[in-house]
Amino acid sequence: MAEPAAALGEGLSQVGVVEGPGWSRPGLDVAAGRFPLSVERHVGGMVERLVPGVTTVTPHARYYALHGLVATHAEETGLAVPAAQTLLRRAEVALAAVSFTHHPQALAWLPRAHGADALARRLEAGVVTVAEAEVPGKGGYVGNAWGFWGPYAGSEVELGILGTGPMPVPGPRLDRAAVRDGLGEVLELARQDTLYVGDLASLGERLCVCAGGDRPDGAWLARLLCEPNASAEAGSRAATRRQTIQLLARVVATHPVSRFTQDVGQVLAFGDFLTTDPVTRDIDAAAAWRGVALRNYAVGAWRRLWSWLVEQVDGLLPVEELADRFAEELPDMTVDAFLSSLPATQSTTGVPLPAEHALRASDEALPLAELRVLATSALRTGELTGRVRDAFLGQRGVELGPEWVQRRLEEARPMNLRDVARQLTHDLVARSQRIALSKARRGADGSLWLPTRLHEHAGLLYRTSKEGRGDVGLRLDQLGSVLATCGVLRYDDQHWSVTRSGKALVD
Repeated sequence: MAEPAAALGEGLSQVGVVEGPGWSRPGLDVAAGRFPLSVERHVGGMVERLVPGVTTVTPHARYYALHGLVATHAEETGLAVPAAQTLLRRAEVALAAVSFTHHPQALAWLPRAHGADALARRLEAGVVTVAEAEVPGKGGYVGNAWGFWGPYAGSEVELGILGTGPMPVPGPRLDRAAVRDGLGEVLELARQDTLYVGDLASLGERLCVCAGGDRPDGAWLARLLCEPNASAEAGSRAATRRQTIQLLARVVATHPVSRFTQDVGQVLAFGDFLTTDPVTRDIDAAAAWRGVALRNYAVGAWRRLWSWLVEQVDGLLPVEELADRFAEELPDMTVDAFLSSLPATQSTTGVPLPAEHALRASDEALPLAELRVLATSALRTGELTGRVRDAFLGQRGVELGPEWVQRRLEEARPMNLRDVARQLTHDLVARSQRIALSKARRGADGSLWLPTRLHEHAGLLYRTSKEGRGDVGLRLDQLGSVLATCGVLRYDDQHWSVTRSGKALVD
């Protein structure tokens, strides 16, 4: 790299233009960031408190046990960090290989074992050279030196399975005997140089990621998650997790559930089941779940609407034209008439009706449908009460929150809806740029990282990629699959049920 002074002189010698400092890499890194409107924080924070120990990236119960097993072995044999990393990766390769032999295709209710997709070519060929497969990076099953421990580490510490530290160490709640009895054979496979897929088939019933419910490690983890004694610790994170599991299990036991987020989510948000059922009406966390489930409709509406707006930007597009495109998707009517056309949000007895769900299932164009969802959600600010309202609103009066939307629409009642949409477009673009700048970081090489897909300069917009429009995860799917793979729930004939042992734990 040129010295700064030399680079400066060199730049001046070329038609008198300074090309840039020699001590930093030229250019702007515009790699896309996440959460461009930053509307997800409240829902994410509430869900973290309601489901401690399970996240959106922890779908498999057996990895909790596997990492505890590796931590136990590393401690007992005095492994240093590099050796522990290698053991963990080799064990994860073995678990993925056995799981593949048991279920070559992904199950309807459970994602494939971590790394199975990256190992697919080797697994389909029937031979896995472990020393090659476990190497992190291109050609291996994972990119990280610690394999898939990272996504699970926080949850494992939360549950007391592991302690804190630079490598997995046994925690106070780890049952060493249970993880050895349940998954000890994985360590034997991890020591082998070559795994032959045909030889692993007989191990699937014991070692597959789907099989923990019938094994000692699954029974231990089920007790740890359900925490039968947590009821005496009112307000603790363990007690809250237990209440969430009780709530999920009760809905499963009383409703046809094939997908947790879709089916359980609607029961949490709408109707009188939570307040009339003899079990759920006594679960304190039920009110918080109702507020969060309702708020998530508004969060999803902002994400869908923003994704649609970004998608309209083709080439260089003036902000005003983007605003016009939004306006053209809406009826020529006043905001007052628009609000009067919204579906009913509650029954005569004050029970939330599934207005948002009906709007999203309609055949209306996305911009209009999602604007209706936002307006419907805003109406709930004056209808919900108590803990449900607190969980729904979160921090009061924040930009793009339900109260903010309600206030904007009330003030705009005499205005044309299309004019309000034009102003909203300008507001959203400005907000996205502020958020991107707040997240910008200077790299070690001097370049600037700006996490955004939509860029604005002198009133012109251009995009580098499209935005996602999926809903924020409520962790219900992951909680359900973890509970299933440790024996609390069962999936049969496209529906979920509570097992006998699971019922004993949650009752």
